[in-house]
Amino acid sequence: MAGEGGGPGDGALPEKFLKQAAIWHARLREDDRHRKAFALWLGEDPRKAEAFRQTERLWAALEAPTAALATDGAALMVRRQRRPPIIWRRSAGRRVALAVVLALGLVLAPRGQGLIDSLRADDVTAPGERRSLVLADGSVVALNTDSALAVAMGGDHRRLRLFRGEAWFEVAHDARRPFVVETGDGTVTVTGTRFNLRIDEAGTRVSLSEGRVELSPAHAAGQVKILRPGEQAVVGKTAVGAIDTFDATAVTGWRRGQIVFYDTALRQVVAELNRYRRGPILLARRDLADLRVSGVFDVSDPEGVLAALTGTLPVRMTKVGGLLVVLR
Repeated sequence: MAGEGGGPGDGALPEKFLKQAAIWHARLREDDRHRKAFALWLGEDPRKAEAFRQTERLWAALEAPTAALATDGAALMVRRQRRPPIIWRRSAGRRVALAVVLALGLVLAPRGQGLIDSLRADDVTAPGERRSLVLADGSVVALNTDSALAVAMGGDHRRLRLFRGEAWFEVAHDARRPFVVETGDGTVTVTGTRFNLRIDEAGTRVSLSEGRVELSPAHAAGQVKILRPGEQAVVGKTAVGAIDTFDATAVTGWRRGQIVFYDTALRQVVAELNRYRRGPILLARRDLADLRVSGVFDVSDPEGVLAALTGTLPVRMTKVGGLLVVLR
């Protein structure tokens, strides 16, 4: 693991305290009778309390993937694994190993809806992968990392569905057949143009470089906004957000193999890096979330970005199982 060491006076937590905290967290989930011994352990060093708080925050962050999986049939196996009689009736050392395996499994397993979307799509990219497609009408689509796209071309229609992720479109002109891209938030309709489309927690962000597009929310019939070159807007399920300008260098950086950050909060940087890594990155301390990051990084080397972050920010990195990364 990375991030060993840390003396009483340097503010850093020794790796052994974090490992011990994970063991105590597992014990207390099993049986409250360990509380007295736990209190004695805490009293041995004031830094142990902080190590345990970080462990609790890590497990709280892992509960969100658990809740998402629980709504899908594919989560049945995970839910069985989480039953205390199976997980926690082990020796202390094996509890830690199982806790790490469970944590990785919960975070790395595909979300139920994501798996369904991949099965419905014609083209899918894995985390860290990019791919370009030439459609039957001559239009070009570039898919960014972890994206899923379905294509339906016919004599009177050109209709695509982006289930997740991000894509760049260079649409061949055909006034008789509008080019329609659907997402869960709404539709983008064009006849010939170039634009970037990204789905995130805010909705579907459309950034137009050339031509003209019409934006329509999924659940607001008749509401349409028009974008012109250099403009962008976010399409939500019930409304289209305000039209604004955008920085083309940052928005389309991924097409050049770059991630561009301008005075960006670390929490947003982590969210962006998680799109390119198979293993997740978690922030264990809330006070790190608003640290600012600026720079241009290589999308094919997220580990290099992590090295740059830990080299320039007051952040320590711990790797668990080779995939999970915890910043603290």
